[in-house]
Amino acid sequence: MSARRPVQSMTGYGRAARQTALGTVTVELRSTNHRYLEIDARLPNGLSALQERLAALVHEAVRRGRVEATVAIHSPRWGGRRIAFDEELLARYHAALVELKGRFGLKGPVTLDHVLGLPQAMTVSEERIPAERLWGAMQRTATEAIAELVRARRREGAMLTADLTKQLQAIGRHVQAVTRRLPQALHEQRRRLREQLRGLLGASATAAGPRLEQAAALVRDVDVHEELVRLTSHLMHMRHALVSGQPVGKRLDFMGQELMREANTLGAKVNDAQATQHVVAIKVCIERIREQVQNLE
Repeated sequence: MSARRPVQSMTGYGRAARQTALGTVTVELRSTNHRYLEIDARLPNGLSALQERLAALVHEAVRRGRVEATVAIHSPRWGGRRIAFDEELLARYHAALVELKGRFGLKGPVTLDHVLGLPQAMTVSEERIPAERLWGAMQRTATEAIAELVRARRREGAMLTADLTKQLQAIGRHVQAVTRRLPQALHEQRRRLREQLRGLLGASATAAGPRLEQAAALVRDVDVHEELVRLTSHLMHMRHALVSGQPVGKRLDFMGQELMREANTLGAKVNDAQATQHVVAIKVCIERIREQVQNLE
């Protein structure tokens, strides 16, 4: 059974450099938030054939985010320019020019400037190391850079997880406080109703005592049981998701929306100042959660 994969943030940085017989290979990786996984591999000219291989290495370690991978090659043989002369063609050019000068009676020698300016007399090309020869060094360097990137993402992921856990615990405490408050809230609603009825009835309120109690009894328990149960269930699932070893960003984002929906319904139903304060605190925690999960893989 494979070990659980720690939660990762989508932001991080990794860099590695390796000195090889072919020169110095440097790989830099930067990852930022993104809805899906997007890998932008930037390699020197002539190495485009290795882009897919590099992207595949990153894909093995990163599930979500936008990753910019930049590869640099520093080698005396890389990017140098080589000049070549076509001596056979130059000899033909020279002979043709000498003939033309004699034919038209022109004076003066045929110089090097005359022939070098003619087509294909000289070519300039860049030195390139074959991509296959570079892949081994690039692969090892990229693996080191990816490991550093993952460590950075995990460090931030651990901090985000700690904060999310703190917010979930706070919501749980406020949900319990609302649950404990409901009986007292119901009692106070009935008391206020009795006082209002007595104020309306005036002197006849004493004679109408039994009817006042019947009217007060009509105040039913606030039916928020389902909302409280669903809030508690969502909290439990979010805690489990954080230790599941799977990418959780999208999942927690969706569950955060569900939490807010239940909190809004709870706030609309609860007609009690103290309970409402706890509902407001729950919403504040949910907003913090929804903001934080945007950074998770």
